[in-house]
Amino acid sequence: MTRMTQVASFVFLMGALAGAYAAEGFEPRYNLAGSLGGEIFAPPDQTGWAIGMAVTRVPVRRVTGGDGKDLTFPLPGGTLSVPGIPSALQPSYGPGMATVQGDGSMTRSDLAVAYLTKDQYAGGRLLFVLDLPFIRKDQHIGISGAAPALSWPAPLPAEVQAGVTGQFQAQYKDALAAQGAASTAIVHGLGDAELMAGWQYVGERLRVLGGAALVLPTGKYDAGPRPDTGTGNFRTLRPALQVAYLPTANIALGAKLSVGLNTRNRDNQLRSGNWVGIEMAAGYMTPIGVVGVHALRVQQYQDDDNNPFGASRFRSTNAGAFFTTRLPVVDAIMTLQYIDTTSSRYAKHGSFTQLRLIKLF
Repeated sequence: MTRMTQVASFVFLMGALAGAYAAEGFEPRYNLAGSLGGEIFAPPDQTGWAIGMAVTRVPVRRVTGGDGKDLTFPLPGGTLSVPGIPSALQPSYGPGMATVQGDGSMTRSDLAVAYLTKDQYAGGRLLFVLDLPFIRKDQHIGISGAAPALSWPAPLPAEVQAGVTGQFQAQYKDALAAQGAASTAIVHGLGDAELMAGWQYVGERLRVLGGAALVLPTGKYDAGPRPDTGTGNFRTLRPALQVAYLPTANIALGAKLSVGLNTRNRDNQLRSGNWVGIEMAAGYMTPIGVVGVHALRVQQYQDDDNNPFGASRFRSTNAGAFFTTRLPVVDAIMTLQYIDTTSSRYAKHGSFTQLRLIKLF
Protein backbone atom coordinates (compact mmCIF):
# COMPACT_ATOMS: atom_id res chain seq x y z
CA MET A 1 0.00 0.00 0.00
CA THR A 2 2.85 2.42 0.81
CA ARG A 3 4.34 1.98 -2.63
CA MET A 4 1.00 2.62 -4.31
CA THR A 5 0.49 5.94 -2.50
CA GLN A 6 3.85 7.47 -3.38
CA VAL A 7 2.85 10.54 -5.39
CA ALA A 8 5.10 11.61 -8.29
CA SER A 9 7.41 14.62 -7.97
CA PHE A 10 6.19 18.18 -8.54
CA VAL A 11 8.87 19.33 -10.95
CA PHE A 12 6.20 20.74 -13.25
CA LEU A 13 4.81 22.95 -10.49
CA MET A 14 8.19 24.26 -9.42
CA GLY A 15 9.06 25.13 -13.01
CA ALA A 16 5.84 27.03 -13.55
CA LEU A 17 6.40 29.10 -10.42
CA ALA A 18 10.03 29.84 -11.17
CA GLY A 19 9.11 31.24 -14.55
CA ALA A 20 6.25 33.27 -13.15
CA TYR A 21 7.98 35.04 -10.32
CA ALA A 22 10.95 36.06 -12.47
CA ALA A 23 8.88 38.85 -14.04
CA GLU A 24 11.47 41.58 -13.45
CA GLY A 25 10.61 42.15 -9.83
CA PHE A 26 7.47 44.33 -10.25
CA GLU A 27 9.71 47.41 -10.40
CA PRO A 28 9.85 50.06 -13.13
CA ARG A 29 13.06 51.93 -13.76
CA TYR A 30 11.73 55.07 -12.12
CA ASN A 31 12.28 56.91 -8.85
CA LEU A 32 9.01 56.13 -7.06
CA ALA A 33 10.19 58.26 -4.11
CA GLY A 34 9.68 61.29 -6.37
CA SER A 35 12.19 63.58 -8.03
CA LEU A 36 10.40 66.92 -7.48
CA GLY A 37 11.38 68.56 -4.19
CA GLY A 38 12.50 71.97 -3.06
CA GLU A 39 14.94 72.02 -5.98
CA ILE A 40 12.08 73.52 -8.02
CA PHE A 41 13.28 76.77 -6.39
CA ALA A 42 16.45 76.44 -8.50
CA PRO A 43 18.91 79.38 -8.36
CA PRO A 44 18.81 81.39 -11.59
CA ASP A 45 22.31 80.82 -12.94
CA GLN A 46 24.23 77.78 -11.69
CA THR A 47 26.86 76.20 -13.94
CA GLY A 48 29.75 73.76 -13.64
CA TRP A 49 30.05 70.52 -11.70
CA ALA A 50 27.74 69.05 -9.08
CA ILE A 51 27.73 65.88 -7.01
CA GLY A 52 24.53 64.35 -5.73
CA MET A 53 24.03 61.62 -3.16
CA ALA A 54 20.72 60.01 -2.26
CA VAL A 55 19.70 57.26 0.12
CA THR A 56 16.23 55.76 -0.28
CA ARG A 57 14.65 53.38 2.20
CA VAL A 58 11.69 51.33 0.94
CA PRO A 59 9.74 49.01 3.25
CA VAL A 60 7.52 46.81 1.07
CA ARG A 61 4.24 45.73 2.64
CA ARG A 62 2.96 43.45 -0.12
CA VAL A 63 3.06 42.62 -3.82
CA THR A 64 -0.23 43.45 -5.50
CA GLY A 65 -2.09 41.81 -8.32
CA GLY A 66 -4.66 43.10 -10.78
CA ASP A 67 -7.20 43.84 -8.04
CA GLY A 68 -4.81 45.70 -5.74
CA LYS A 69 -4.77 42.82 -3.25
CA ASP A 70 -2.16 40.09 -2.80
CA LEU A 71 -0.80 38.80 -6.10
CA THR A 72 -2.41 35.59 -7.37
CA PHE A 73 -1.72 33.47 -10.42
CA PRO A 74 -3.14 30.24 -11.90
CA LEU A 75 -1.45 26.84 -11.84
CA PRO A 76 -2.12 24.23 -14.51
CA GLY A 77 -3.96 20.99 -13.94
CA GLY A 78 -2.70 17.60 -15.04
CA THR A 79 -2.64 13.87 -14.40
CA LEU A 80 -0.98 12.44 -11.32
CA SER A 81 1.46 9.60 -11.85
CA VAL A 82 1.06 7.14 -8.96
CA PRO A 83 3.35 4.07 -9.00
CA GLY A 84 1.45 0.79 -8.83
CA ILE A 85 -1.76 2.10 -10.37
CA PRO A 86 -2.51 1.31 -14.04
CA SER A 87 -2.25 4.33 -16.35
CA ALA A 88 -5.94 4.10 -17.21
CA LEU A 89 -6.80 4.57 -13.53
CA GLN A 90 -4.43 7.47 -12.76
CA PRO A 91 -6.27 10.43 -11.16
CA SER A 92 -6.36 13.88 -12.74
CA TYR A 93 -6.76 17.29 -11.16
CA GLY A 94 -7.93 20.68 -12.40
CA PRO A 95 -6.13 24.03 -12.38
CA GLY A 96 -5.39 25.70 -9.07
CA MET A 97 -4.68 29.22 -7.84
CA ALA A 98 -1.64 30.37 -5.86
CA THR A 99 -1.38 33.48 -3.68
CA VAL A 100 1.88 35.37 -3.12
CA GLN A 101 2.44 37.02 0.25
CA GLY A 102 5.47 39.25 -0.32
CA ASP A 103 7.18 41.78 1.90
CA GLY A 104 10.66 43.03 2.70
CA SER A 105 12.75 46.14 2.29
CA MET A 106 15.15 47.84 -0.07
CA THR A 107 17.84 50.43 0.56
CA ARG A 108 19.16 52.23 -2.49
CA SER A 109 22.20 54.53 -2.35
CA ASP A 110 22.89 56.68 -5.40
CA LEU A 111 26.00 58.64 -6.33
CA ALA A 112 25.52 61.03 -9.23
CA VAL A 113 27.96 63.36 -11.00
CA ALA A 114 26.54 66.17 -13.11
CA TYR A 115 27.90 68.93 -15.35
CA LEU A 116 25.99 72.02 -16.48
CA THR A 117 27.63 73.89 -19.35
CA LYS A 118 28.71 77.50 -18.95
CA ASP A 119 27.72 78.28 -22.54
CA GLN A 120 24.07 78.69 -23.40
CA TYR A 121 22.24 76.97 -26.24
CA ALA A 122 18.87 78.38 -27.33
CA GLY A 123 18.72 80.30 -24.08
CA GLY A 124 19.44 77.30 -21.84
CA ARG A 125 22.35 75.15 -20.74
CA LEU A 126 23.19 71.53 -21.44
CA LEU A 127 23.15 69.10 -18.53
CA PHE A 128 24.92 65.73 -18.33
CA VAL A 129 24.54 63.22 -15.46
CA LEU A 130 25.96 59.81 -14.54
CA ASP A 131 24.11 57.98 -11.75
CA LEU A 132 25.49 54.82 -10.11
CA PRO A 133 23.24 53.09 -7.54
CA PHE A 134 24.08 50.52 -4.89
CA ILE A 135 21.19 48.25 -3.88
CA ARG A 136 20.41 46.13 -0.84
CA LYS A 137 17.23 44.01 -0.87
CA ASP A 138 15.72 41.85 1.83
CA GLN A 139 12.88 39.88 0.23
CA HIS A 140 10.47 37.49 1.94
CA ILE A 141 8.04 35.49 -0.20
CA GLY A 142 5.35 33.06 0.89
CA ILE A 143 3.30 31.16 -1.70
CA SER A 144 0.19 29.23 -0.76
CA GLY A 145 -2.85 27.68 -2.38
CA ALA A 146 -5.40 24.94 -1.88
CA ALA A 147 -4.71 21.71 -3.74
CA PRO A 148 -7.38 20.91 -6.34
CA ALA A 149 -9.51 17.81 -5.90
CA LEU A 150 -8.43 14.56 -7.54
CA SER A 151 -10.72 13.08 -10.16
CA TRP A 152 -10.59 9.28 -10.45
CA PRO A 153 -11.64 7.68 -13.76
CA ALA A 154 -12.81 4.56 -11.87
CA PRO A 155 -13.33 3.85 -8.18
CA LEU A 156 -10.45 2.32 -6.23
CA PRO A 157 -10.41 1.12 -2.62
CA ALA A 158 -11.20 4.02 -0.28
CA GLU A 159 -7.92 3.65 1.63
CA VAL A 160 -5.92 3.91 -1.64
CA GLN A 161 -7.75 7.06 -2.73
CA ALA A 162 -7.42 8.59 0.73
CA GLY A 163 -3.69 7.83 0.87
CA VAL A 164 -2.97 9.28 -2.57
CA THR A 165 -5.12 12.34 -1.87
CA GLY A 166 -3.32 13.03 1.42
CA GLN A 167 0.14 12.81 -0.11
CA PHE A 168 -0.91 14.87 -3.14
CA GLN A 169 -2.22 17.67 -0.93
CA ALA A 170 0.91 17.63 1.23
CA GLN A 171 3.29 17.71 -1.74
CA TYR A 172 1.26 20.42 -3.45
CA LYS A 173 1.56 22.59 -0.34
CA ASP A 174 5.25 21.75 0.10
CA ALA A 175 6.03 22.62 -3.53
CA LEU A 176 4.43 26.05 -3.15
CA ALA A 177 6.26 26.67 0.12
CA ALA A 178 9.57 25.56 -1.42
CA GLN A 179 9.20 28.01 -4.29
CA GLY A 180 8.46 30.79 -1.82
CA ALA A 181 11.63 29.87 0.08
CA ALA A 182 13.61 29.89 -3.19
CA SER A 183 12.36 33.46 -3.80
CA THR A 184 13.42 34.64 -0.32
CA ALA A 185 16.90 36.09 0.09
CA ILE A 186 19.04 39.10 0.99
CA VAL A 187 21.16 40.52 -1.84
CA HIS A 188 23.34 43.57 -2.30
CA GLY A 189 25.45 45.04 -5.05
CA LEU A 190 25.63 47.52 -7.89
CA GLY A 191 22.31 48.48 -9.49
CA ASP A 192 21.47 49.62 -13.01
CA ALA A 193 23.47 52.71 -14.06
CA GLU A 194 21.84 55.71 -15.71
CA LEU A 195 23.27 58.11 -18.28
CA MET A 196 21.29 61.33 -18.65
CA ALA A 197 21.50 64.34 -20.95
CA GLY A 198 19.22 67.34 -21.08
CA TRP A 199 18.62 71.02 -21.71
CA GLN A 200 17.80 73.35 -18.82
CA TYR A 201 16.30 76.81 -18.94
CA VAL A 202 16.10 78.92 -15.79
CA GLY A 203 14.17 82.18 -15.98
CA GLU A 204 12.91 84.54 -13.33
CA ARG A 205 9.68 82.58 -12.84
CA LEU A 206 9.91 79.63 -15.20
CA ARG A 207 12.27 76.64 -15.06
CA VAL A 208 12.29 73.98 -17.81
CA LEU A 209 14.31 70.76 -17.99
CA GLY A 210 13.96 68.42 -20.94
CA GLY A 211 16.07 65.41 -21.79
CA ALA A 212 16.39 61.65 -21.66
CA ALA A 213 18.05 58.96 -19.58
CA LEU A 214 19.40 55.63 -20.76
CA VAL A 215 19.26 52.89 -18.12
CA LEU A 216 21.84 50.14 -18.60
CA PRO A 217 21.72 46.57 -17.16
CA THR A 218 24.83 46.91 -14.97
CA GLY A 219 23.20 45.37 -11.90
CA LYS A 220 23.39 41.65 -11.23
CA TYR A 221 20.38 39.84 -12.64
CA ASP A 222 19.31 36.21 -12.98
CA ALA A 223 16.07 34.91 -14.46
CA GLY A 224 15.47 32.69 -11.41
CA PRO A 225 13.12 33.55 -8.54
CA ARG A 226 15.69 35.12 -6.17
CA PRO A 227 15.75 38.92 -5.86
CA ASP A 228 18.36 40.82 -7.86
CA THR A 229 20.12 44.16 -7.57
CA GLY A 230 19.43 44.75 -11.27
CA THR A 231 15.94 44.91 -12.77
CA GLY A 232 16.73 42.87 -15.86
CA ASN A 233 19.05 42.35 -18.81
CA PHE A 234 17.43 45.02 -20.97
CA ARG A 235 17.72 48.74 -21.66
CA THR A 236 15.27 51.53 -20.95
CA LEU A 237 15.14 54.89 -22.69
CA ARG A 238 13.38 57.41 -20.46
CA PRO A 239 12.64 60.82 -22.06
CA ALA A 240 11.25 63.42 -19.66
CA LEU A 241 10.03 67.02 -19.51
CA GLN A 242 10.00 68.91 -16.22
CA VAL A 243 8.49 72.38 -15.70
CA ALA A 244 8.45 74.59 -12.60
CA TYR A 245 6.66 77.91 -12.23
CA LEU A 246 7.03 80.48 -9.44
CA PRO A 247 3.84 82.60 -9.21
CA THR A 248 5.52 84.44 -6.32
CA ALA A 249 9.02 84.42 -4.87
CA ASN A 250 7.84 82.10 -2.06
CA ILE A 251 5.66 79.64 -3.98
CA ALA A 252 6.72 77.13 -6.64
CA LEU A 253 4.65 74.64 -8.63
CA GLY A 254 6.27 71.75 -10.49
CA ALA A 255 5.24 69.01 -12.90
CA LYS A 256 7.15 66.25 -14.68
CA LEU A 257 6.19 63.89 -17.48
CA SER A 258 8.30 60.80 -18.20
CA VAL A 259 7.99 57.86 -20.58
CA GLY A 260 9.75 54.50 -20.22
CA LEU A 261 10.60 52.63 -23.44
CA ASN A 262 11.92 49.10 -22.77
CA THR A 263 13.80 46.59 -24.88
CA ARG A 264 13.37 42.82 -24.44
CA ASN A 265 15.07 41.07 -21.54
CA ARG A 266 17.70 38.80 -23.10
CA ASP A 267 17.72 36.38 -20.18
CA ASN A 268 14.03 35.43 -20.06
CA GLN A 269 12.72 36.91 -23.36
CA LEU A 270 10.18 38.98 -21.42
CA ARG A 271 9.47 42.46 -22.66
CA SER A 272 8.00 44.79 -20.07
CA GLY A 273 5.36 47.08 -21.51
CA ASN A 274 6.20 50.76 -21.91
CA TRP A 275 4.97 53.09 -19.20
CA VAL A 276 4.30 56.75 -18.44
CA GLY A 277 5.01 58.65 -15.22
CA ILE A 278 3.47 61.93 -14.03
CA GLU A 279 4.68 63.91 -11.01
CA MET A 280 3.35 67.08 -9.41
CA ALA A 281 4.71 69.16 -6.54
CA ALA A 282 3.99 72.42 -4.72
CA GLY A 283 6.46 74.12 -2.39
CA TYR A 284 6.49 77.11 -0.06
CA MET A 285 9.65 78.94 0.91
CA THR A 286 9.95 79.49 4.67
CA PRO A 287 12.80 81.14 6.59
CA ILE A 288 14.36 77.72 7.24
CA GLY A 289 13.75 76.09 3.86
CA VAL A 290 11.12 74.77 1.48
CA VAL A 291 8.18 72.67 2.68
CA GLY A 292 5.87 71.07 0.19
CA VAL A 293 3.73 68.19 -0.99
CA HIS A 294 4.17 65.94 -3.99
CA ALA A 295 2.39 63.10 -5.76
CA LEU A 296 3.17 60.77 -8.65
CA ARG A 297 1.64 58.06 -10.74
CA VAL A 298 3.50 55.54 -12.88
CA GLN A 299 1.44 53.27 -15.13
CA GLN A 300 2.05 50.91 -18.02
CA TYR A 301 0.13 51.77 -21.16
CA GLN A 302 1.31 48.62 -22.98
CA ASP A 303 0.94 44.94 -22.05
CA ASP A 304 3.93 42.83 -21.08
CA ASP A 305 4.97 40.32 -23.73
CA ASN A 306 5.86 36.74 -22.77
CA ASN A 307 5.02 37.31 -19.10
CA PRO A 308 3.55 34.29 -17.25
CA PHE A 309 1.31 36.74 -15.37
CA GLY A 310 -0.22 37.93 -18.63
CA ALA A 311 -0.58 41.64 -19.42
CA SER A 312 0.64 42.49 -15.91
CA ARG A 313 0.29 46.26 -16.31
CA PHE A 314 2.20 48.00 -13.54
CA ARG A 315 0.46 50.88 -11.77
CA SER A 316 1.50 52.81 -8.67
CA THR A 317 0.06 56.00 -7.17
CA ASN A 318 2.02 57.71 -4.38
CA ALA A 319 1.61 60.89 -2.31
CA GLY A 320 3.69 62.56 0.39
CA ALA A 321 5.63 65.61 1.58
CA PHE A 322 9.17 67.04 1.42
CA PHE A 323 11.49 69.53 3.10
CA THR A 324 14.50 71.17 1.44
CA THR A 325 17.08 73.40 3.06
CA ARG A 326 20.65 74.62 2.60
CA LEU A 327 23.34 73.23 4.89
CA PRO A 328 25.68 76.20 5.41
CA VAL A 329 28.59 74.20 6.85
CA VAL A 330 29.07 72.12 3.69
CA ASP A 331 27.24 74.54 1.37
CA ALA A 332 24.97 71.80 0.03
CA ILE A 333 21.25 71.42 -0.65
CA MET A 334 19.51 68.76 1.46
CA THR A 335 16.08 67.32 0.71
CA LEU A 336 14.19 64.94 2.97
CA GLN A 337 11.03 63.49 1.52
CA TYR A 338 8.47 60.82 2.30
CA ILE A 339 5.89 59.33 -0.01
CA ASP A 340 3.43 56.47 0.50
CA THR A 341 1.78 54.14 -1.99
CA THR A 342 -1.95 54.83 -1.96
CA SER A 343 -2.90 52.26 -4.61
CA SER A 344 -1.08 49.82 -6.87
CA ARG A 345 -1.48 47.02 -9.40
CA TYR A 346 1.21 44.40 -10.20
CA ALA A 347 3.61 46.40 -8.05
CA LYS A 348 5.47 46.43 -4.76
CA HIS A 349 3.23 48.34 -2.38
CA GLY A 350 5.00 50.28 0.39
CA SER A 351 6.50 53.64 1.32
CA PHE A 352 9.60 55.60 0.35
CA THR A 353 11.82 57.78 2.51
CA GLN A 354 14.62 59.57 0.68
CA LEU A 355 17.45 61.82 1.85
CA ARG A 356 19.49 63.50 -0.85
CA LEU A 357 22.33 66.02 -0.92
CA ILE A 358 23.43 68.16 -3.87
CA LYS A 359 26.77 69.95 -3.75
CA LEU A 360 27.59 72.53 -6.42
CA PHE A 361 31.16 73.46 -7.34
